[in-house]
Amino acid sequence: MAKPNSQWLDGMYNNRLRVADFDAHLKRWNDGAQAAIASGGHRLNLPYGDTAAETLDIFFAADGAEPAGAAVGAPVLVFLHGGYWRSLDKADFSFIGPAFAAEGACVVIPNYALCPGTPDCPVTIPDIALQMVRALAWIYRHIAEYGGDARRITVVGHSAGGHLAGMLAACHWR
Repeated sequence: MAKPNSQWLDGMYNNRLRVADFDAHLKRWNDGAQAAIASGGHRLNLPYGDTAAETLDIFFAADGAEPAGAAVGAPVLVFLHGGYWRSLDKADFSFIGPAFAAEGACVVIPNYALCPGTPDCPVTIPDIALQMVRALAWIYRHIAEYGGDARRITVVGHSAGGHLAGMLAACHWR
């Protein structure tokens, strides 16, 4: 088999080229994300690392109120966004938060730097995977402050986020 070229790779992995009504999906996601942000019940852009891309959003469980003091101990859903490692943002997937929070989960959506980065600051998929390791470690250490139970964390993802979730599952965690 011949080595795949960039045109073949785009045809296989770039959903903007493969899904005819891709823009309609993005619009629906954007509308839902805007409604989720407007509804409250969250903390946005909490830093988990040192770079501008290393932030996360937390949607509070059940009543949407930020826990005061003692942890509520809700299960934690960490959702890793997709975008071919090159596009989209955690905010584009905010619509995920309220649906699961209404069912009693504390929802966390981390962001990551996008490939290929810049000439001065290149970004690779291994770089993104390590950012998600840092995000998950931060979540484990701090989620009780936001009503979550660090012993009940589930990591899921969409597209590239699913790949990153699988990579997190393969980490050697202490």
